[in-house]
Order: sequence, then structure tokens, then C-alpha cells
Amino acid sequence: MKFKAPLITLGAGLVVAGVLYTLNVDLSNDVEKNNAAANQTTTAAAPAAPGSAQPTTQPTTDPPPSAAASSAQVGDGTGNAGQQGTVTYAGSVDGGAASLAIVVNKGKAIAYVCDGKKVEAWLNGTMANGQIDLTGPQGNLKGTYGGGQVKGNVTAGSKSWGFTVKTATAPSGLYRSAASLRNKLDASWVVLPDGKQVGVQKNKNGETSEAPPFDVNSKTATVDGTKIPIEAGDPNASSGY
Repeated sequence: MKFKAPLITLGAGLVVAGVLYTLNVDLSNDVEKNNAAANQTTTAAAPAAPGSAQPTTQPTTDPPPSAAASSAQVGDGTGNAGQQGTVTYAGSVDGGAASLAIVVNKGKAIAYVCDGKKVEAWLNGTMANGQIDLTGPQGNLKGTYGGGQVKGNVTAGSKSWGFTVKTATAPSGLYRSAASLRNKLDASWVVLPDGKQVGVQKNKNGETSEAPPFDVNSKTATVDGTKIPIEAGDPNASSGY
């Protein structure tokens, strides 16, 4: 009976020790779980190291549209397949004694030169490979072209001039009264880039004089109360000039 008290005391001590051990194990597990969770959060939030690959989400886009078909290009009289439009050159000859306009389309060219009084010449021919060569009953024109200008010499009757004319936009160009009404008005004009009209008309006797002005907007000239249609020079016109 004397040993009962120490045994009770020893048993109580073992129980307390067991409880303390269990609590310590549970506490250690909780700490490890908390540390693991904290490490995962830190890893997710931390920026990637410089140079490391970063997954990115690329926006979805449609493929770039294909290049539109090239529109027809207005050329400079080469006659090449790329030239699909009409090019006009207009200006005064050297010294300003006469005016000249040249129109070219697909290598075929037409020109008109006049002094606005009595000297004039309609010319036609070719304009290709840097060269222009035009002829007509009243004269001729030869020269070169490039860089937006034509340079050479032109002859009308007994007159001859050197010239350099540049590309011009409508209404600049060359014009003539409609073929069907030339019994009423047989006249031709050069319209210069500044809008000035220089022209010559021919009467029934073949005499020439200054042509009357015409309306470039309506392309008509009024003669004795009658409106006469005026046609722009066309290298491919079937009526000729």
C-alpha cells in the first residue's frame, strides 16, 4: 500500500506528457501547413526573373487583309502595259511666241501648236521609250520626255521653236470644234495651265485668225447664237485632226 501513491503520481505524469506531446505535434503540423500556404502565395505573387519566359495571352486578331489590286497607273507616254490613262502636257514655246499642248495615251500622241493669230499645226505619232516623234501636214515635232516634261523642237509652217512643256491637269490641253459642225466653226485651242486660251480659227476660204473663246466647263462656243460643241484632243479619236 505504500507503493500506491508513487504509482499514481507516475501515471499522472505520463498522461500529462502524452497530452503535451500530442499538442506539440498538432502545433507543428499547423505551422508547416501555414508556411506551405504562405510560400505558395509568395511564389504566385513574385515577378518572374529577368529574361525568364513569361506566358502571355495574345489577343486574337484577324489575318491582315490581302493587298488590294493595283489600280491602273497613269504613265508618261512609254506605251507600256502599266500606262492606262491619258497624260497631258501644255505650255508656251521658248520665247512665248506660240503655245503647245501634247496628249498621250498608251504610246500614241497628238499635239497642237499655234500662235493665236494664223500659224497652227496638228501633229500625231508616237511617244515611247523616252522619245516623241509627231508629224502632220503643217509641221512636225521631235523631242524627249521624262521627269514630267517634254523637251524638243516643233515646227508649224515656216515657224520653228524650241520648247519645254510640263504635265498639266484639266482643263489644260488641246481642243477643237466638233467635226460635224466645222462648217459653222473650224477652230482649235491650247488651254494653258493658267487657264489662258490660245487658238486659231479657219474660215471657209482657208484664211486663219484668232479663235473666239469657248466655255471650258460646258465645252461649247457660241457662234451667231448657236452653241458649237468643243472636243478635247484624243490620240485615239477616229475622226482625226
